[in-house]
Amino acid sequence: MSTLLVQSCSKSKISTAEPVQAIDLYSGYFYKIIKKSRRTGKFAEDIDIYILSAKYGLISPEEPIMEYDQRMSKERAEELADEVTVELRELVIEGGYERVVINAGRTYRHALDPEKIPADVSYISGDGIGTKGHALKKFINGNDSILQEAP
Repeated sequence: MSTLLVQSCSKSKISTAEPVQAIDLYSGYFYKIIKKSRRTGKFAEDIDIYILSAKYGLISPEEPIMEYDQRMSKERAEELADEVTVELRELVIEGGYERVVINAGRTYRHALDPEKIPADVSYISGDGIGTKGHALKKFINGNDSILQEAP
């Protein structure tokens, strides 16, 4: 089953004076898990990632972007919602994704309308960052038993 993981951006970023790939810019806890899993060859081959950025909206991990300092607010998420929904629908249809897995906090989820996503939608489970990180690691390493239907 092909899966699209929608991962929220992180406050923690590398310092750079020129654009870098989005996946390389973010250095938060979840990104450390994702990068290590990719580096060690444990990242499941049927999972693709897109990033939900407070500044840029929904972006490819390869998208060259600059360092920025913008937090996701409910207002910003709602401002991005229409654009993100259209882009996510197109990604799912064009990529043939059967499932979308979201790893994003409550505020980020205001930018996502699961009702309009033409695929099964699941969420990384967990209450705190440590629990969610553990669940994310299991999921990207091929164990999807930790997913939940709704947050």
